[in-house]
Amino acid sequence: MKKILSILSVFIAFFAFTGFEGYCAIDKKINANIKTKRVPAGTVISLKVLDPVGSGVSMLGDQFDLMVTENIKVDNTIVIPQGSVVRGSVEDVEVPKILYKGGAVRLYFDHIVSSTGKQVPFYAGLYNNKNVTFDGALGTNTTYSDAFEKTTQTSKNIIVKSTNWAWEKGDDMLNGSPKYIMAPITAVVTTPVAGVYFVGDTIADIFKKGKNISLNQGEVIQVQLLKPLDMPVY
Repeated sequence: MKKILSILSVFIAFFAFTGFEGYCAIDKKINANIKTKRVPAGTVISLKVLDPVGSGVSMLGDQFDLMVTENIKVDNTIVIPQGSVVRGSVEDVEVPKILYKGGAVRLYFDHIVSSTGKQVPFYAGLYNNKNVTFDGALGTNTTYSDAFEKTTQTSKNIIVKSTNWAWEKGDDMLNGSPKYIMAPITAVVTTPVAGVYFVGDTIADIFKKGKNISLNQGEVIQVQLLKPLDMPVY
């Protein structure tokens, strides 16, 4: 009985060892067919937003996915295929505040999924986007000075449009002579009106909140690689 058990143990050990070696050989063969191609820092990549992100809809730590819209090639080899997924998370959120300060959201790009299924760290920042703030966040870039400038321009337009209207109407009467009277009078009358609007709106803007910023589903953005990207390829 002991001999039989000993023989069985030898056979089991032999087949187990052979099978393990075979598995290692196959695994090494697969790994031998996989190499990497480096996508240099500075490369611009277009991404389609799959999950909405913004100061009005996102919270700290929320995850989001984006999709590569065009093949990225290195040495005529497609290293990042169209449709590859980039994943990230919301690193910071600033809600709109009074004094017309708009919302902002900071995005962190975590990794990209390669054609081999491997997750590769993806260091990138927003590129060529008018809403990128000086520190790299996504924001509306609005301030109280913007609201003040807008109110000033509107007040000016009230006077200009009213005066032009009086000038045109006066030009149609009595060979145009009345326009020289109507236009100045209209300007004098509308100036206080514009002034009241200016003062009222300027004060109101102090308590107005800015607007939210968002990236909507389907929107295409561009990012630029901050570090080289070594992508596994077959």
